[in-house]
Amino acid sequence: MKLNTRFFGELEYEEKDLLHFPSGLLGFEDCKGFIQIENPDGGGVFKWLQSADRPELAFVVMNPFFVMADYEFDIPEGVVEALQLKRPGDAQVLAVVKIPDDLNKMTVNLRAPIVINTVNNRAAQIVLEDERYSLRHPVVGTMKDAG
Repeated sequence: MKLNTRFFGELEYEEKDLLHFPSGLLGFEDCKGFIQIENPDGGGVFKWLQSADRPELAFVVMNPFFVMADYEFDIPEGVVEALQLKRPGDAQVLAVVKIPDDLNKMTVNLRAPIVINTVNNRAAQIVLEDERYSLRHPVVGTMKDAG
């Protein structure tokens, strides 16, 4: 399959690479399919979620454990069932990054993580009630070594 994107030009992908978000992402409920793309500039900290439904839409994401080693939450039972998660090790957790003009003010949303079942590529974004986690957690100064 081919997709013309705003940031990556023409992408070729296979159906097996498509992440399925039955409820979409917050604010983008109409976008159900995304492709996870490694950062073309290299480095394993940041990735992209490219919408297959809206080629102009892509989000920078990262592993939240790089900015908060003790980040933890319970996945709601309804989400576990919807994603058909069988084992905790099958879940990949990502968080959306906001990159402003001043990179020193880059933040990551720890309040609404994305959970992906790596076995079947079903995914969901959930909103945590836990006040420990911010919508705008600073990245610079808190990031741990990704290597």
